[in-house]
Amino acid sequence: MARAPLSVVQVGAGLFGRSWAELVTRAPGFRLAGLVDSRRDARHWARSELGVLAFAKLRRALDAVTPDVVLLVSPPATHRPLAEEALAGGAHVIVEKPLALEITDAAAIADAAERQGCHVVVAQNYRFRRQPRALAALVRERAVGDLRGVRVVFGFDLRRAWITSRDWRGRMRHPFLFDMAIHHVDLLRHVTGREVAVVDARSWPVPDGPFRHDPTVSALLELDNGVGVSYDGTWGATTVNTSWNGDWELIGTRARATWTGGHDDPLRGVVSLERYGARPRRARLPRLAAVDRLGVLHELRRAIATGEEPETSARDNLRSLATVLALARSCDERQPVRVDQVLPP
Repeated sequence: MARAPLSVVQVGAGLFGRSWAELVTRAPGFRLAGLVDSRRDARHWARSELGVLAFAKLRRALDAVTPDVVLLVSPPATHRPLAEEALAGGAHVIVEKPLALEITDAAAIADAAERQGCHVVVAQNYRFRRQPRALAALVRERAVGDLRGVRVVFGFDLRRAWITSRDWRGRMRHPFLFDMAIHHVDLLRHVTGREVAVVDARSWPVPDGPFRHDPTVSALLELDNGVGVSYDGTWGATTVNTSWNGDWELIGTRARATWTGGHDDPLRGVVSLERYGARPRRARLPRLAAVDRLGVLHELRRAIATGEEPETSARDNLRSLATVLALARSCDERQPVRVDQVLPP
């Protein structure tokens, strides 16, 4: 007998929030039961376009619907109070990245999930793409040999895009690090199977863009086994954009592995393995039960069914967030920062 769909209340119906809500209505094993947003037009959209209940406050939605899952697609500063409220109501939580803007808030969410016996999954949807799984397999199976270095380059031009200097992305501190680099840092941990130990980063502004704070970063990261990682990213690219995944190069003692392409569709990038002295060949991409944001939903459903910790749990994501916070501190202080200095005691 098929398991009943999990009922979902979503908080937030901005541009990305509406995309999430439409996705949940189509997702196998899930049912969008309600939407929460303080704006009247967003609630009208939910009722008229999706046919779901709409509320101005999460508390009213929890009382009316008693959902299995609360999905937070709201500004990062709201994540802790909303997650704690949802968990106290007995709901599992999916929260858009970043989990929080302070490590104490992120740790509090993870602690609350453990106290309530619920799961909190961070929507690090890039992990649930076939290409990084293939890249991680090349490292794990030592097809590249011993890893000696990693290079990640990301560039995208958002100077005249949907972001304005008045919205939360335009105002937030270190906008590129918290809203974009968190994906790449989390992928770095997944692909290499290592933690980041030390970072040294610098950032600078893009005066003709909508960001009040620096949206360009250049950094050197050192993994816990001493391997160096070069990372460059910007939201003010003046040349050709990369894909949202960025362009990846892993250098090993046996071979070079790359992940490129996917400019028009980030799910269609190419992973190649080049043994030194031989022609590059495409790596086989694994089959996944669900990809990208559907993969996030699938992972939560699996964790609920098995009782196992989900792959991108709040507890695990503390290391990804701490690395981003260390990068931000390094930019501010203009000196290297150890990630352990950022993690909670």
